[in-house]
Amino acid sequence: MLRIIAFTSMAIDHIGLIFFPQFIIFRIIGRLAMPLFAFNIAQGYVRTRSVPKYGQRILLLALVSQPIYYFLFNNNALNICFTLLFGLIAIYIYDRAPGYFLKVLGVLFLSFLAFFLNLEYGAYGVLLILSFYIFRNSVWMIVVQSILVFSFILVNFGSIFSIFAIPAFFLAYYFKKYDFRINRALQYFFYPAHLLLIYLLSLILGQ
Repeated sequence: MLRIIAFTSMAIDHIGLIFFPQFIIFRIIGRLAMPLFAFNIAQGYVRTRSVPKYGQRILLLALVSQPIYYFLFNNNALNICFTLLFGLIAIYIYDRAPGYFLKVLGVLFLSFLAFFLNLEYGAYGVLLILSFYIFRNSVWMIVVQSILVFSFILVNFGSIFSIFAIPAFFLAYYFKKYDFRINRALQYFFYPAHLLLIYLLSLILGQ
């Protein structure tokens, strides 16, 4: 269920951004997407049989999606799949690195690199994913993630609409047990496919 909500809210967000930028409701609904995808990465780390193979699939998806992302949004940032990959690596470092110092150092380095490489959501996105993993079984998930959102807004005041991401934390915590697996092909191809469809429609409609 959470994946379906994430896909739907992301599609609504992108449709609104390209075709209906004057209606902020599309952007508000779209704020649910990133936290839910971040939560799914944390859950995927726990469930996967091979973290390297999981990471390779996300990297391939990121590379395939980047040209479409660039032309659709006219944006030099790296798409959200790169952020999800960095978040997965951050979890891996936190989980496997020996000693607290190396864990913190590794996560800080990845966060800085995400900012330097201009990943979508940057360091905030990486920390969001890691926090979902650390607090996945605790109600503190909601508190910590909400603090991250407010911190992100303070640093990037233009992202004030990110406050509407907070309901996603409640969804992730209270409805995670109702989540179900969806077709792997749909899960991985929806992102580039919906970007390509929106891009083609924008060309046809002269947007």
